[in-house]
Amino acid sequence: MKTFKTIIGLALTPAALAAVWGTVETLGPALGTIRVTFPLLAGALAFALLHTLPFFTKDGKKGGARSYVAAHEFTHALAAVFTGVRVRGISVRSRSGYVITDSTNSFISLAPYFIPLYTLLTAAAYWLAGRFFPAAPLRPWFLAAAGFTLAFHLLHTADILAGPVQSDLKKAGGPVFSLPLLLLLNCLGLAAALKLIFPGLLSLKVYSAHLLASQRAVYHGIFSAAAYIFNTAKIYAGGVT
Repeated sequence: MKTFKTIIGLALTPAALAAVWGTVETLGPALGTIRVTFPLLAGALAFALLHTLPFFTKDGKKGGARSYVAAHEFTHALAAVFTGVRVRGISVRSRSGYVITDSTNSFISLAPYFIPLYTLLTAAAYWLAGRFFPAAPLRPWFLAAAGFTLAFHLLHTADILAGPVQSDLKKAGGPVFSLPLLLLLNCLGLAAALKLIFPGLLSLKVYSAHLLASQRAVYHGIFSAAAYIFNTAKIYAGGVT
């Protein structure tokens, strides 16, 4: 099974890289509508600055690490419950944590790396508050919190994936399978989140078409290069014989 997942991961890597490029090309102009997206971008920038400034780092560990570990482990647990797997225990420490379950699968192992738990909780709190108070005055604060928590998720996830290979990735099928899948899922998740937050700024139909076009172009380039190398090798092999 691991070998099969490795093959899938290798085949998926060009699609994942194309998805990153296509997402940047599509979402960039949408987010550039500053008069609409300013609170979201301000919240994301606020966390990005906190994340990179020296006073937010202690003993080589980024600030908010314990909060990230808590979200990480609880997302594992929620993914287990969602898939019908019993959770027997959760531990959260300042630098690490773990969840004990009866069994695991790729979704449980990888869920924290593409599900922004705090952003979902922020959206739930905004929806709940809107049931009791006028939503319009709350929206800028929700957007700022959504930007802050999305940046929290993306930057902490990037930090942890840039370090030693996580056991979660090994359990899911190895880094060759997990990393491109996570790239792809985070791109799709970011697009879905922005569509929900700003329905008028992004067309998922246009986004999907652009993504597929980018992926087709990448695979076409790979196959064309492979065909050229193969034909060139045949010519030289024929010349030698």
